[in-house]
Amino acid sequence: MSARTCLSELMGEWSSARAASAATSGPAELCLRDIETVPELFQPRAGISERHVSELVKAIKAVGVLDPVTIMVVGKRFILIDGHHRTEAYTVARWAEPVPVQYFEGSPEDALLVAGEANSKAKLPMDNTDRQNFAWRLVLIDRHSISKIARASGTSGAQVTIMRRAKRTLGEQAGDHVSWFRARLAANGKEYVHNKDDDEREQWMQQVSDRYADELTKKFSTKLALNPEIAAMALASYFGRKLPEVYGFLRGHLGEDDRRAIEVDNDDF
Repeated sequence: MSARTCLSELMGEWSSARAASAATSGPAELCLRDIETVPELFQPRAGISERHVSELVKAIKAVGVLDPVTIMVVGKRFILIDGHHRTEAYTVARWAEPVPVQYFEGSPEDALLVAGEANSKAKLPMDNTDRQNFAWRLVLIDRHSISKIARASGTSGAQVTIMRRAKRTLGEQAGDHVSWFRARLAANGKEYVHNKDDDEREQWMQQVSDRYADELTKKFSTKLALNPEIAAMALASYFGRKLPEVYGFLRGHLGEDDRRAIEVDNDDF
């Protein structure tokens, strides 16, 4: 379901609930199973940061509940507006108790802007790609002014104007492009290449990995290489639940002799 369709349906439910004088708030705490997420609307970032989730899990285990997450009541539904990383951390920590919540009493359209503004100013702010993709999502929904979209997404009004122009150019096909990068290419008459051949992909991955390695060297010099245990702890914190996947790829970069040596060392224990 597109974000625009999802918002239209949610606005319909919200309007019906308001007409029936339904409650706009609820209990001060909710069980996680009662909180509904609608990521296509209220999660402006491209995804969940495993490192941030890991930090929040540590905080939960150390001090208990975190700051309240923001909920909007639509009929009998409790929809998460802001706090996706916190709810994810509660789940990872196997938190069984209710969690503190606060309520947003505006419309789903207003909540969409609030979710973007909250993420732009949060401890883990959206990067430029996330900001542009969120602005493009708001342009596709076509319910907010240029200034409101710019403020909610953290992009410029000029950028939003360009996006609106691209939407007009693409017409009915605009909604087929979920990222601004692909939409911009299409609006300029360029085709996105979905599949690179193996050699091109390998070359591209090597270039990116070399750049990351250079950035790590500039930042840490030899500190990581000289302290492998600390380096491993840092990587475990950064990758979180993705660590087993990374470990699998790392094994592929070991020579046969190195793999055998590791297996022998592990057998000694």
